[in-house]
Amino acid sequence: MVASLNPSMPIRVQGDKSLSLEFLFDNVDFMFVWKIVMMRYHLRGRPHDPIAMFKALLLKEMRQLSSRRKLVEFLKRDSFWLRKCGFEKPPSHNSFSDFVDRVGADATEELFYYLVKQIMELKNIGQLVAIDSTSLKGYAHFWKNKECSDPDARWGYSPTVKWVFGYKVHIAVDAESELPLAFIVTPANVYDSIEYPEILDKLIQIGIQPKIVLADAGYDSKKNYLLTLKYGATPIIAINKRKMKRKKVRDFERNLPIKRNSELWKSLYKKRSSAERVISRLKEELALRDVKVRGLDNVRIHAAFSLIAMLTVALVALKTGNGHRATSVNSFRF
Repeated sequence: MVASLNPSMPIRVQGDKSLSLEFLFDNVDFMFVWKIVMMRYHLRGRPHDPIAMFKALLLKEMRQLSSRRKLVEFLKRDSFWLRKCGFEKPPSHNSFSDFVDRVGADATEELFYYLVKQIMELKNIGQLVAIDSTSLKGYAHFWKNKECSDPDARWGYSPTVKWVFGYKVHIAVDAESELPLAFIVTPANVYDSIEYPEILDKLIQIGIQPKIVLADAGYDSKKNYLLTLKYGATPIIAINKRKMKRKKVRDFERNLPIKRNSELWKSLYKKRSSAERVISRLKEELALRDVKVRGLDNVRIHAAFSLIAMLTVALVALKTGNGHRATSVNSFRF
């Protein structure tokens, strides 16, 4: 019996030696895709099966294909994966563009949050949450005396690569399991602290109530501290020294449940690096880094599929008795 992402259905348990990309596909009931996109997937023209298109875009992530054109070339060469996705012949590059246009960014993000909720039924996650962001170089070109080819991309500063023209992905992760829980995509010039409230709100909306929230100095603001406390969580946020103004302790920090720089505070803050590791895997083991689309909504879809692939790996690993492989994309790559 093939396993399903629906926890009420039976699963097929295997050992480490059998883990593969085929195993991953065989242990997913992809009907959840149709249930989410059916209201948005209008049937004008002759659209491809949305489940087959979703499988192909998942394949793109798992095999780290840098663009949809590369995906089409791969499907032309590999008849096994062509059939495994559900195609009789390879779709064109334009067919994939048409698919994401039909589905849209909002529905694609719903697919991600569906997977988060499925994992929540299998594992206690979201008590200790780490928040971070990463810049994505836009797929943009500049021409003399003409507008940029991507009107939504902006210049933003990144501590690692300095100035980047493109976008930023803000991510909340479970610091214990190192799995993504929520995300937002913005132009690269949006400050981290501005998106902190929306990230928290997304967590609350899907039923996650953090006890502790970890973040670096980019999220340091009185508003964010007070909002975290309002949600019943304790903020562990690095201090932005530019905001201290010769004060050793700010007034709003005096009554925090965990005092800054206490041994407990330091121990918890070290776990913030879990968000950095998640971002690293998204870029090094999946295709988040390879932005080959333009426009904010298209980049939202691009980021969502990297995160969907990561959660699909985790969910299949958990449901098939391979929980120790839940963060190992490479275990399911081939």
